[in-house]
Amino acid sequence: MSANRGDPGQGSGPARYPGTFLLAVREALSSMGWEIRRLSGGTVQCVDAQGREQTIGLENIYRRARREDRSTWPELIAGFLGSVPSEQLDNPPTDLATVADRLLVRLGPPIGKRNELQIWFQPLVEPNLGVCLVIDYPQSMSYVTEQMVTDSGQGGKVWLDRAVENLAAQTPAECFQTIHADSGMRYCAVGDAYDSSRALLLDRLLPETAADGCLVAIPGRDELLVLPLTAAGLTQIPALKGIAEKSYKSAPYSISEDIFWVRDGQWFPFPVEIKGENFTVTPPPDFLEVLQRIAPMEDDGKREDAEE
Repeated sequence: MSANRGDPGQGSGPARYPGTFLLAVREALSSMGWEIRRLSGGTVQCVDAQGREQTIGLENIYRRARREDRSTWPELIAGFLGSVPSEQLDNPPTDLATVADRLLVRLGPPIGKRNELQIWFQPLVEPNLGVCLVIDYPQSMSYVTEQMVTDSGQGGKVWLDRAVENLAAQTPAECFQTIHADSGMRYCAVGDAYDSSRALLLDRLLPETAADGCLVAIPGRDELLVLPLTAAGLTQIPALKGIAEKSYKSAPYSISEDIFWVRDGQWFPFPVEIKGENFTVTPPPDFLEVLQRIAPMEDDGKREDAEE
């Protein structure tokens, strides 16, 4: 949708959906007084009740709807699309200083343009992962554009730092739960639409892992998995990868099925390939020093305390 709307979807999505879903979309839009101009692939171009042009991504809506009974789809879709506060529609902010207390940060792939306005974006791992800034509302959010940053007279890092601080302030101290005792694998699911973004707070939330960093999975917007780097943790890399791949396929706001090594605010790809009962990793060069320290190589070529 446009930059002053909610976030119902990114990308074009698959080209085909069940006919019952498309009928539900049409029924939902009709009930809202929205006129469909074009339905193609994974998007619907329409004009809303106030005469504003809107482009809706269907993929994330479908991922959410398919979990519910089909008879509820029209109402669910209409409720989702109609949840944007009127202040966001009619009075979109242009001065970042006036909404500084509502700035937050999102992780994900590059978004590009919305209504010809380029969304501000800073890469973390080229080319598919980075951060953008959003203005948070009670039931939705809007993206911060490059033009808004330029007009503020301050660089994007200033607003990114503010957004990270805002996120830290609304993050519960005990936001992680341990899901595997031996390895210390943790899961964060506060459920406020910013769980994946909390990967930017790891040095604060898990200071004991700061020296070596963590392996991180962010399959969707509302999921963050963290695996501390220990000898026991290394044996759980296939499990972490498996969870990431499975969750990525069903997450309403999917981000990545990949694993990343995050240390001192830097993000590195950590490719993992699983074949049967075996797995292969291709760590970045700097990781090898950490690996040798936490699981030293023995004379026979095997690593101490490593099961695999």
